[in-house]
Amino acid sequence: MALLIDMHCHTGWGSGDSHTDPNVLIEQARAYGLDGLCITEHNQVWDQKRIEQLADKHGFLLIGGMEVDTSDYGHVLVYGLREPRRFQRFPTVAELRQMVDDAGGAMVLAHPFRKREKPPGTDFSNGRARQMLEEALDLWVFGLVDAVEVHNGLAGGIERAFAGAVAAGRELPTTGGSDTHRHPEVGATFTVFPDNVRTERDLVDAIRGGLMHGGDWASEGIADRRHDNVVKRHHSANGKGN
Repeated sequence: MALLIDMHCHTGWGSGDSHTDPNVLIEQARAYGLDGLCITEHNQVWDQKRIEQLADKHGFLLIGGMEVDTSDYGHVLVYGLREPRRFQRFPTVAELRQMVDDAGGAMVLAHPFRKREKPPGTDFSNGRARQMLEEALDLWVFGLVDAVEVHNGLAGGIERAFAGAVAAGRELPTTGGSDTHRHPEVGATFTVFPDNVRTERDLVDAIRGGLMHGGDWASEGIADRRHDNVVKRHHSANGKGN
C-alpha cells in the first residue's frame, strides 16, 4: 500500500502570502484522503517541536521543509534542513546543495519552468518544442537536485509535460505538491511514497533513493473526493505566528 503525501504546502504561520491555519490544512488533507503533508514555508523552516506537536495533536504525518528562493535559478524545496531557521540572503543552488548535503537532506527543484518560456505544445518529437527540450536538458541546475517537482498544483498541462520530459531525460525522479496557499487546494497533486515512510528521515531517504513519484488523483486512478469534502474554515485557538 502506498502513501499519498502533499510535499508543497504553505500556511499563515510562516508564509506571508497565505492565511491558512495549519490545523485546518491537516483536517482538509485527511478529509481528502491524503496520508501526510510537508509544510514548506518561504525561506524559513518551522521549529521541529511545533511540527511534532501538530502531528501528535492530529495523529497525522506532518514533516517540515522549506521553499528556498535561490539567487541563480528559482525555487527549491528542501527537506531535512533545519538550519538556518530563516534565510536572510538567498543562496545559490550550489550553496544550498552544500548545506543540504551537510544536513543529510534532500533537494527538489520546484515548478522549474513557471517563469520561463513554455514550449508550443507537448509533442517533443520535433520542431520548437524539441529544441526547447534539448536546451532544458542541458541546464546545469538539474545536476544539483535529487528530484523534480513535475506535478505542481498550480502548473498547467504543458508546463507539467515539459518538466516531466526533462526529468525523464535527466533520469531524475519526480514529486508532486499542491503549492497550496488556501486549504481547499491541498492535495491537488501529491507524491506517492512507499508505505514505510513514517519520519522525516524516511522521506529524505526515499527522495534520495528515487523511491517515489509525483501524481494526482487521475494519474493514480484514485477517486477524487475533493469536491464533496471541503472543510469549513475556522480560526485556531492557538493563534498565528511561528
